[in-house]
This record gives sequence, C-alpha cells and structure tokens, in this order.
Amino acid sequence: MIAQHMANDGHSELVARLIQRESALPVILVDKTLRLQADTVYMIPAGRDGLVRDDMLTLSEPASENISTPSVNTLFRSIAENCDSNAIGIVLSGAGSDGVAGCRAIRAAGGLTLAQEPAEAKYAGMPAAVIDAGLADQVLSVEVVGDRLAARFPGCVAPLVAVSPKAVAAEVDSGEADLSAAQRRELEQLLRQVLEATSIDFSSYKEETLLRRLEKRKAVLGVTTADAYQALIRRDPHELHSLQHLFLVSMSSFFRDRSSFLLLERALAARIVDKQAGVPVRTWVPGCASGEEPYTLAVILSELLGSCRQLHPIAITATDLNAEALALARAGIYPATAFQEMDAALRDRYFIPKGGHFEVTPELKACVRFDERDVLGGTPIGELDLISCRNLLIYMKSHLQDQLFACFHRALLPSGLLFLGQYESLSFLGSSLFTPVDQYHRLFARRH
Repeated sequence: MIAQHMANDGHSELVARLIQRESALPVILVDKTLRLQADTVYMIPAGRDGLVRDDMLTLSEPASENISTPSVNTLFRSIAENCDSNAIGIVLSGAGSDGVAGCRAIRAAGGLTLAQEPAEAKYAGMPAAVIDAGLADQVLSVEVVGDRLAARFPGCVAPLVAVSPKAVAAEVDSGEADLSAAQRRELEQLLRQVLEATSIDFSSYKEETLLRRLEKRKAVLGVTTADAYQALIRRDPHELHSLQHLFLVSMSSFFRDRSSFLLLERALAARIVDKQAGVPVRTWVPGCASGEEPYTLAVILSELLGSCRQLHPIAITATDLNAEALALARAGIYPATAFQEMDAALRDRYFIPKGGHFEVTPELKACVRFDERDVLGGTPIGELDLISCRNLLIYMKSHLQDQLFACFHRALLPSGLLFLGQYESLSFLGSSLFTPVDQYHRLFARRH
C-alpha cells in the first residue's frame, strides 16, 4: 500500500499511471472499500487516508492533525494494529516528519521498519526523522530494499543480487540504453549551443524535463534524428532561440491552486497587521512567466489593504528570463480561460473587458514591476515579506535548488514567507533555513 503525499487537485490518477509504468504488479487507485489481494499495489488517493481493517482497505476523511495526506502515520498505525509482527513500514524520500508515529506503532507490534538512506533521498526530511527517532530497523539504499524484503520471506521470493547502475550501464548493450546515452549527448551539445547563442545556461536544469521539451520541438518540426536537427540549426541559427524559449515555457493562471492562495492570504494579513505605517509590502516572484501569479498577489494584497493602501504601498517585483512572456505580462491582457479559479466579481473589480479578453486595471498594473533577469543573477532583492517561487524548483537540480534557498533566505525579512508549488518541497538545506507555516500548501517562513 502506497501513501504518497499529494495535493487534492486531480493528479492521483496520473501518479498511479506513472507507478504502473514501473511496476510488474497491477496498481489500483483505491476509490472505495476493497478486499486486499496478494501481488497487488494499492495507492491511497489524494485528500483521503487509508486504513487496514482485517483483510479490507478502507478510506477515511483526514484527521485534523494530519499535516499531509494521505497520512503515512494513519496507514502504518492501522497496519500495525491488524498485522502485528507481520507489519512492514518503509519510509522513503519526503519532506516533514510524517511516518514517525506510524513506525513507532509498527516497531511496538514487532514489525519491520526500513528507512531510505537520507543522503540519496531527494527530500531527506521523512527518512531522517524516523532515523533520528531511533525507529528504523535498517537504513538502506533504495536499490537493496527489495533484497531485504525478499530475505524476510525465505523460500517464497528469490533474492536478487544488487547491481550498481554503473555496472548495468557498462554491461547492458541494448537499443534503449544506447538511445538514452545518445539523447544525453545530443542534449549536452544543444545546451552548449544555446548558451553561446543566448547567454542562458540550462546545465543545472533537470535533463528529463529538457529532453521532453526537445523531443516535442523536434516532433513539431518533423525532425527525427539529432543529425537532422543540427542540420536545421545550421540552416536557421535562430532555432536555438526558439529552443531556449521552449525550455523556459511555463503555464500559469490566476489563483492557480486556489486553496493555497487563500491560506497565503491569511498569512499575509497577519504580517500586514504588524507592519509600521508607511512601510511597503514587498514581494518577489521569480520565474513569473506571463504575469498571472504576480497580478494574483497584487489582487490579494489590494483586497487585504483596502483603503489602507497608502499606509502600506504594494511593491511586487516579478522576474523571468523569457522576454516574450514578460512582454505579455507588461501588456496585462489575458483570455477568459485564465480566470477559471478566480471569482468573477473579483475579476471584474480588477480587470477591464477587452473583446474576448480582460485587461489589468492601471491601478493594479502599477503594483507590479517586471524585470528580465536570472533568478540567481546579481544582488538578490532584499527586505521582502514574501517570495512566491512556484513550479520553478521542479525544473532544477538539487544543487541549484540549494543556491536558491540560500538566496531566498538572504532576501527575506525575519519570518518572511516563502511560497512554493504543490509538488515542491524544501531540501535538507532549505529545511534548515525555513520552517513550515503550512506543509500541505507549501508555505514556509524564514528562520531567524
């Protein structure tokens, strides 16, 4: 049974499909009470908790004390109560400390608890919390967890010999492995070319994301090989600029993940109450794309301040590397589809109908300044109340994420707010610099 922390925004089926792609066993996204069957993977959906009762798996509404859902603690406790010494709990990469209480219950029942080696985890918070509490029977690399489980059932499962990924790469001679290596070489060459042509370095972005966007671009152009794409670049060097723009593309809308913005609104209200008269409310939105997010923040702050706007001027700086997206943001004209999560009354208060589109009012537009700059370029914007960096970290490698967290920490005022996307979490360094305000909605505060 899998309890994967997820926002309740309709992505459960997608996650289940992604797991199914890697699993030889059938993966079931649970939507009702089920009788447990052997050789089956059960995934708890977002917004619900899973409970084992006898040989049944049931769903329940999350308890108020559960910061994240599905709750690992809730699932593990129920397994411990029903399976006694046969219970097994494995805590893998994740932020926070969910799983500690559940592992304590499994250990008390005589079951087995395993934790991923924190050094290899994308987010070390959860396995580290279990280890620090002394509740992990073993701390293992993910690649040997299967062997450890097999060893618990001698005669039932034939243990596999753990082989390092490097050894596999060296010994396997298959088209798939060659293709992967060829794609990596092609990408490395293109990143060097893009850097020379545009002065933008994508080497710290995640290769998988860039490869997907590269393949999409080649498909649009009808190009099937790396050599053919290089020939196209020689004929049209501007193609490197088009590729750079594609690498930077990000989708946005107003009040995207509405419930998270409502939580942010309450946190901003608490900060404004404590501000001295005349001090601006300063915000930075790195990776602002076409401007929907900074204008959303301008609407929220305008609503909070009301007639007190003169006491606390709104100063939002929005930055991005994509000049075309910034031009759209400065124009401030958006289609009706961008307002699906925004109340119509609120839209009509801050936007002017313009044909089939809506234009930002001059008063709202005056709250936001758009700059073309790298998120790590130059001196960071300082004395900020809020940094809203949503869905940018997911494209970056861990070392660049750590640089950003350090930059954000320097730029924020004491207890200043950091707002991340629903699928982003703090790294180990980030957790030392920021403390959760609301883990589920990815809102954090700067540690002093």
